Amino acid sequence: MHITAEKIKEAAEALESTELKSFMFQEPTAGPLTRRRRSSRSTGRSRRSTRGTRRSTRGTRRSTRRSTRGTRRSTRRSTRGTRRSTRRSTRGTRRSTRRSRRSTRRSRRSTRRSTRGTRRSTRRSRRSTRRSRRSTRRSTRGTRRSTRRSRRSRRSTRRSRRSRRSTRRSRRSTRRS
Repeated sequence: MHITAEKIKEAAEALESTELKSFMFQEPTAGPLTRRRRSSRSTGRSRRSTRGTRRSTRGTRRSTRRSTRGTRRSTRRSTRGTRRSTRRSTRGTRRSTRRSRRSTRRSRRSTRRSTRGTRRSTRRSRRSTRRSRRSTRRSTRGTRRSTRRSRRSRRSTRRSRRSRRSTRRSRRSTRRS
């Protein structure tokens, strides 16, 4: 047993309210002695009850401290978990947005390239059609010129033949006369 100040005070109070004090100050009759014994018992009971209440209050304080600590820890863990989850979700959304932007840029580039290719192909096809039309026009012009020349040559040959015939006829007529 460790001797403390509280125990010393309790022992002094008990000595003050013991039978010695009551015996020293008692009257010839034994009436107040029994009364004092009863009062000392009631004071002991009240002290015990106060000790019990103090112990209960200490226990309640400890339990409340433990509960508050547990709640604080749980709230800290929950807040950390929510922060981590929000950070992960934001990172995932940022990555998804970056990927979507990259995909849209790539699709735009591919569409630009395809449109450029189609424009080039259409230009080339138009140029080829123009060239083919020019060549056909030239060929048709050449054929027309050749046909005209052939017609002219035929006409000239016919005229020459007619002139020859006419000269022959005139010669024959002169000879007969």
